[in-house]
Amino acid sequence: MIPDDIQALVLADAIGALDPDERWDLEARLTALPPSVRAEVAHLYDTSVEIAASASGEEPSPEVRDALLARVAAPFNHTITSTDGEWVETTVPGVRMKVLAIDRARDRVTMLLKGEPGARYPAHRHSGPEECYVISGSLIVEGRVLRAGDFHHADAESDHGEIWTDEGMEVLLVASASDYPG
Repeated sequence: MIPDDIQALVLADAIGALDPDERWDLEARLTALPPSVRAEVAHLYDTSVEIAASASGEEPSPEVRDALLARVAAPFNHTITSTDGEWVETTVPGVRMKVLAIDRARDRVTMLLKGEPGARYPAHRHSGPEECYVISGSLIVEGRVLRAGDFHHADAESDHGEIWTDEGMEVLLVASASDYPG
């Protein structure tokens, strides 16, 4: 079953009422859904296209549009279980990510990263603060080996040298969304 907040966003997207950041957020949230729910979302999009194609070309009244946009903008909660969502490949070989939440208004993303043994993340600069909590395995940051339970913080505008893992790792990362495009 499609969560109500996702359904409202999909319907708003189908009528072109989302801006690019809202669409990016929706796409990230859709990626986190189980395949069966994503199939329902795809069917909802298809149905919306069929309805739009059969419409007479009239636009919704301002009241209807405002009500829909207010519903989309309403605060919401969402939960992602360990079996929800998908791990997707990043542009860094051997590193996959699973986006848990994106807050475009605050430019924040919460995600899980998995690195295969030997994976190396290139040197980079942070546009916003970054917080990294090691869940399993280990990684080397600024010459220090961080293991499960260790935490690393980097301020905005700080630089990281290369980060790597010898044995593989999984981390929880909270960072600037603009630093980690999907």
